Amino acid sequence: MRHAFPALLALLLGTSLNLAAAEFEANPCDLQDAYSNLEGQEMVEAAEDGHVSAQYNLGLSYDEGNDGFEQDAAKAAEWYAKAAEQGHACAQYNLAVGYERGLGLDVDLGQAAYWYQQAAKQGDSDAQYNLAVCYEEGSGVEQDYSQALYWYRKSAAQGDADAQFELGNFYRVGKGLASDLKQARQWYSKAAEQDHEGAATALEELDEEDEDSDAQES
Repeated sequence: MRHAFPALLALLLGTSLNLAAAEFEANPCDLQDAYSNLEGQEMVEAAEDGHVSAQYNLGLSYDEGNDGFEQDAAKAAEWYAKAAEQGHACAQYNLAVGYERGLGLDVDLGQAAYWYQQAAKQGDSDAQYNLAVCYEEGSGVEQDYSQALYWYRKSAAQGDADAQFELGNFYRVGKGLASDLKQARQWYSKAAEQDHEGAATALEELDEEDEDSDAQES
């Protein structure tokens, strides 16, 4: 079984919280133990016995409607919640998405931000990025640009192109910190190296602004 972001959620999440960002993506989960590769009734029994990897995988099975399980968002959310409570980062992430989008759960942006934070604290770069968006937009938490910057930096340091792009935006306009076009260009460049179209466009705009400034001075 592939431990990746469920197909059902991937189809539903065509846009992210931030209009400048790309789609949500959950990191593959590397947790491997004696219960990671169980299927069918064996997986159900292990999940009911409290084994976190089986709980997460059972959530995935209900989410995707595979391994003989009928697709059921509510049951998926139930098992993600059980695994999330035990500290499974990908379950925490997927539970957050469920709360944000109302997938098998009532929409609750506060709970979404909470579970993004739990996964972000464990180093999940996608959760770090989404948590930053929550703080930037005041979604489920009080708007806080310093916290948004903190989590964008955490995600960007792990190579997340969208986070790198957003850091470029923060430095360019001086959101929550002094404007610094040199820093903006550096972060845009990192994102553009990963083929981020928005970052490439931003770099072109900065180049045009430099040319205009030079023309005015001459």
